Amino acid sequence: MLNYFLFNQTTQQPNPLVSLLPLIIMFGALYLLFILPQQKAEKKHRQMLDSLTKGNRVLLSSGIIGTITNIKDDLVIIEISPKVEIKVLKNTISRIIEDDAEVKNG
Repeated sequence: MLNYFLFNQTTQQPNPLVSLLPLIIMFGALYLLFILPQQKAEKKHRQMLDSLTKGNRVLLSSGIIGTITNIKDDLVIIEISPKVEIKVLKNTISRIIEDDAEVKNG
């Protein structure tokens, strides 16, 4: 009789949603902390690249500072010194510089 009570008790199965809840919460937190800010930064960078015009002073990701002399699709020609021009990809432009103090401050 004792064996009957020990082995015939039915156990409740946990709800599968409850077991997945921590995983869903972790994915949501990762999205809010990492993916969403990265998407906002990429959108802001794309808008800055679209607003580039001839004569803008820019900072390249390599640290080179120059003035845009021509824009051709994905290529930008930048004058880094009088009569010295280089061709760079548009995506390598980090930001537009208003004055040299902005470069020193970061």
